[in-house]
Amino acid sequence: MGKRFTMIFIALSLMSMSQAWAQMLKFDQQLIDAGTMTEDDAPRTYSFVGRNVGGKMLEISRIQTTCGCTKSSVSQMRLQPGDSCKIELTFTPHGYPGTIDTRAFVYLKDSDREPVTKIGLRGMVLPSADVWYRFKYKMGDLRLKQAKVTFNEVTAGMKAEARILCGNSGKKPLKISSLVLPQYAQVKTEPEIIPAGDEADLVITLDVDKIPPMMKPNFTFPIILEGVDAKPSDRTIMVVVNRNQ
Repeated sequence: MGKRFTMIFIALSLMSMSQAWAQMLKFDQQLIDAGTMTEDDAPRTYSFVGRNVGGKMLEISRIQTTCGCTKSSVSQMRLQPGDSCKIELTFTPHGYPGTIDTRAFVYLKDSDREPVTKIGLRGMVLPSADVWYRFKYKMGDLRLKQAKVTFNEVTAGMKAEARILCGNSGKKPLKISSLVLPQYAQVKTEPEIIPAGDEADLVITLDVDKIPPMMKPNFTFPIILEGVDAKPSDRTIMVVVNRNQ
């Protein structure tokens, strides 16, 4: 019972200290309306001005944001009585459609366990006009979710398979192949012909028993795709193989 009381007392003391420090660092505004933007827009930066209204020096130790979409910076960490600082929050809309509701917690050196205040942004991000923007890799009209696959812990007798979600962003059907492949690898798409505007699977198959015995247990090889209009380096899938021997 005594230990529990002590823990409660410590927690209440920390909250009280945090509230006291919060009275010394005042911001002109704590929530900014970022309005409406689209995922195609460039990152936007918003400024919050804080002022030390207390009678002693304050030192900002860190600023912790609640979302990877938001980065923070501060103009100065130490504030003498009467000094001001500017905290900037930069919001990146790409990949974050929907409601903007991001916060940044401000910590002081003398109260580093609890934030003394929070600032934030609200608004709305509309989806990108590019329906293929979630397919990060572009190889001509072929869009892919990734350009690298890894086969882990493959053993003798296995025919391992890896799939990459892809799509045809062009206006004509695509037929994807590869002219130069090692004897232990195959590549195809399902379906074999990708209609314009449709998605498909790029399927890479690894026949472990056909890997030459002199090769190292772990190795990497490229697959250069044919059927797309791009230079070889821009239409290459890297394949990583990790074998158990």
